[in-house]
Amino acid sequence: MRNYCERTISLFEKACFPSLWIAISIYSYLFIHQSFFLYKRFALTAYDLGIYDQAVWLISRFHNPFITVRGLPLLADHFDPILFLLAPLYWIWASPKTLLVAQTLALGIGAWPVYLIAMRRLGKAPEALLLSVAYLLYPALHWNNTFDFHPEIFAVPFLLWAFYFLDCKRWRPYLVFLALIALTKETAGLSVIMLGLYAFKYDRRMAWTTIGMGLASLFIALGVLQLYHKGEPSPYFSLYSHYGNSLSSVMTYMISHPIVIFREINTPVNRTYLFELLQPILFLALLAPEVLALAFPNLLSNLLSNRIFMHMIFFQYNVFIIPFLFIASVIGYDRLKRRIGVFSLRLFAICLMVNMAWGLNNSPLLIASWPLTSPVSSYQAIQSENILKLIPPNTVVSAQSGILPHLTHRKKIYLFPNPFYPVANGDSVPALQQQLGEDFPLFNSKQVSQNIVDSKVDYIILQPKGCLFPLLDYNLWPSLLAVFKSKAYGIVAIAGDTFLLKRGADHRKGIQLLARVCEEKISNEVDIEKALKAYLNI
Repeated sequence: MRNYCERTISLFEKACFPSLWIAISIYSYLFIHQSFFLYKRFALTAYDLGIYDQAVWLISRFHNPFITVRGLPLLADHFDPILFLLAPLYWIWASPKTLLVAQTLALGIGAWPVYLIAMRRLGKAPEALLLSVAYLLYPALHWNNTFDFHPEIFAVPFLLWAFYFLDCKRWRPYLVFLALIALTKETAGLSVIMLGLYAFKYDRRMAWTTIGMGLASLFIALGVLQLYHKGEPSPYFSLYSHYGNSLSSVMTYMISHPIVIFREINTPVNRTYLFELLQPILFLALLAPEVLALAFPNLLSNLLSNRIFMHMIFFQYNVFIIPFLFIASVIGYDRLKRRIGVFSLRLFAICLMVNMAWGLNNSPLLIASWPLTSPVSSYQAIQSENILKLIPPNTVVSAQSGILPHLTHRKKIYLFPNPFYPVANGDSVPALQQQLGEDFPLFNSKQVSQNIVDSKVDYIILQPKGCLFPLLDYNLWPSLLAVFKSKAYGIVAIAGDTFLLKRGADHRKGIQLLARVCEEKISNEVDIEKALKAYLNI
């Protein structure tokens, strides 16, 4: 009987590694399917899938990567040269879906180093499998996977692999992954430096090497951004404008005003954010505070930012936190295992599994309503796709946010209302504020009308009931009406709530087409607004 039990346990442990890959495959299938669904239903947007799809397409075609969606050169916004490594994929399949697949596979495969780290620490395959599955079920990871595309996502598996090779003292692959981490974002060097501080436990010389690489990464990345901004710091420092306008001034303020900083951190929003980060893994990471501290610089930057999205689990700002959170959870589980009995450990494992299942209620896979950009109906998606086919390649387009990622394989494409009414465009501090719905420039009807006449945009495609970003209701309608009323453009197609206007098309025929679909009589400019609102049920 004893031999039978031992053989059963042995077979179960051997099945854990294949089970890991089954779990990774299921995760990859579900999230590729989810991402494709959101893309097809126009719920993935210009910021940031459209931005990065245009960037990778331009690089793959050896064009200058000036991102007209964002209104600035690629490396003037963020330092993310990892995109140059992704560009060859577009020689095989040039599509935004390529980025969505790459992002999902990268996050899914991150469960592998979690498993290997857990095996080294725990020595038990079932426990390693449990923690790697916890990673795959982590809600913040799911939101990162489904919120458009962001190159810093690749830092999640890179950091996990780097820690694993550090733990194994395998220095060559360790250094390779450190270099890859540095390519994902300008702030990636902070994580490298923190990893270097932890590396003193393993090898003093390699620790200093790691810290040196992190500092070099920060110096190069911030230097490139400053170069593009004519010697001025990146506008993103405005996210911390109440502490300073540069890295050194912000850090000086934090050190000299610890009580103020504590009050800024200890807010209801931040407490909810921290709870949602830690609760899905039963706060295990708190049992390894020295590892959790490796995420401190990036966590602090989120907690103190004046951008509300950085205080939530739904967005990409958590990618440099998640890896250290799970490494700390593995080590925390190991410490718990050493202190409690076998029965208590099994009971805790059951509680963890129940908690992971419950946590899926906060996952985009199961959540009742999509809280970001709402998908359009299947019928509307088909109608919009048919209109997209009418737009030739190599033309200049201005499109609303949900439609834009479907048209980005061209040198010039603008996020409506750009370039007619410049909003959230360029590298200025007001442009960043406008992304948050604040500090919009005054809408000058006469100037916007003249900009429409003077523009070289060939097609304008609008979806007024889709994603309005970067506009709000009060400046959306003036922008829409300025285009519909301009004689420089004519409506050439209407399907559902999608409108296509072409430069030089017969304006009168376009208005007649609008009158037919709206079943309204249109004799003047006032009637255009009335007909549109009636047709869109606004």
